[in-house]
This record gives sequence, structure tokens and C-alpha cells, in this order.
Amino acid sequence: MRRPQPRAPGDPATERDPAASMALLEQVLDPPVGPGYSSAAQDRLAQGLTPSSGTRTWLMFGTAVALGLLFTVTAATLRTPDPAEAAGRDQLIERIEAAQELGDERTEQVAGLRADIRGIEQAQLQTTGSGARLAAAELRAGGVALQGPGVEVTLRDAERATDAAPGDEGELERVTSRDLQLVVNGLWGAGAEAIAINEHRLTSTSAIRFAGQAIIVDFRGLTPPYVVRAIGDPAALQEELTSGMTGAYLTELDRQFGLRSEVVPQEQLVVGAGARLSTREGRIPTELAPQTPEQDDLPSSTPTREEPR
Repeated sequence: MRRPQPRAPGDPATERDPAASMALLEQVLDPPVGPGYSSAAQDRLAQGLTPSSGTRTWLMFGTAVALGLLFTVTAATLRTPDPAEAAGRDQLIERIEAAQELGDERTEQVAGLRADIRGIEQAQLQTTGSGARLAAAELRAGGVALQGPGVEVTLRDAERATDAAPGDEGELERVTSRDLQLVVNGLWGAGAEAIAINEHRLTSTSAIRFAGQAIIVDFRGLTPPYVVRAIGDPAALQEELTSGMTGAYLTELDRQFGLRSEVVPQEQLVVGAGARLSTREGRIPTELAPQTPEQDDLPSSTPTREEPR
């Protein structure tokens, strides 16, 4: 039986690194920054150069600093408001405010002149007995203010986005012209006698439109919240706005888009006169007018009255 022979001290075999068998494991657990960098460093060492290029490192650092400074200056410049643009915006705002003030003054003048005309008409109609007919026509056309019981509906824009992700503000939902149209039509159908939106009386010729982000009623812009006042039977109007089709629509607006609405019955409401009233006259065309026997007996050469074009 062979026995291992003892080796003399200083023999290279006796002084082998005990961790040599761990080289593969160390290479797996402690790899270099990147194999490519390690290969490049070995190539530079083989050529008699230093493992890294110090000059290029400083050049890269300086380039990165210069680019960062350039981007910072660019962002600061873009955020700085343009004086010319700001001045133009201020001038536009001043012109809009001046036009609105002029429009309000003209509206007050029209209201005063209309009151003078009404007084003159009443004085003239006292002698003809047509005052009652004129008053009824003004009532139907919205030319006079009304007061009586009714309801008040307030529609507000959403305070938070309903479909926004956590941490994302999103875009808030707004009340649209269609929403106001449906509310107003529901009130008319429930028997409302007079309706006003933000103090603007609605007549048979009124229009509710949507222009950009603003709601226009009779060419006047409205701002939220939108207050709709309707004179009529409070019970019938409130029933339509709570349990009727209009109430179901308002409930869906609140549930899906966060557009809240409030319905409050009022014992006494005041709805002013319409601001945009115009006189219109309708006539039956001559060719469609029924003819009497006397007209049938007239010769064909008899001239007929022509309608103005």
C-alpha cells in the first residue's frame, strides 16, 4: 500500500493558494464593471499604456457639465414670460372688459328706453282699449318681469376628475350647453311659465350655445355656477327635477362626471324681462291664401297685391 510522501518545506506544491479552487465562484460573484471595459483595459496594458484614458474622462465630464448648463439655461429662458406677449394679453383683457362695460351700459339704456316706450304705449292705448291685448302679448313674449313661486336649480362644474389616476389631477368635467338645454326643456315641459339662467330671461327666440369652454345665452357668456330660476307650480317642477327624466339625467351627471346639482323650491322668485326682443310679423303668401267666390269671378287681368321681398 502506497502512502503519501511528506514534502519538504518551501516546495511550491505545498504553498499553493488554498482559495485557488474558489476562482470561478469569485468571478461569478464579483464580476468587473463590464466585460468590454475589462477587455479594453487589458489591451491598453498589453500596449504599454495605462488601463484608463484620463484625458478622455475629463473631457467627457466637461461635456456633460456644459450640456447640463445649456439645458438649464434653455429651460429657464422658456419659462420666462415674453414681455411682448404679456403686454398683448393685458391689452386684450382690457379691451374685453371695456366692451363688456359698454354692453352693460347699452343694456341699461335699452331698459330705460323700453320703459319710456311702454309708458307712451299705455298712454296711447287708453283711448283705443287695446291695452289688455298688448299686456298679454308682452307676457307671452317675455317683455315684462314676472314674480311668483317656482324652483331654483344650481349646476356646478366638477371639483375633481372622476377618471384620473392616483396622483394625476386630470381634466375637470364642465357643465355643457346640452346639460342646460335638457334642464330648461324639462322645466318647460313641466309647466314653467318663465325661466332665466344667471339672470338672463329665456324667450321663444333664445339660444343656448357652447363656444369653446364658455356657455353662451343670447350672445352673452355665462360663468359657473349656473343658476336656473323657473316660475311655475313648485311641486310639479320639483318632481320633474328629482324623479322625472330631467332628475334622472342630473343624477347620472353627478354619478358619472361629478357635476353636482341642487334643486330648491322657492315661495317667491323674480324673473326679469328679456334683453333681446324683436318684433316679427308673419303673413300668408298670396298664392296660398284661400280665395273667395268674389275673387274667383274677377278677371285674370286684375292686379294682385305683391308681398314685399
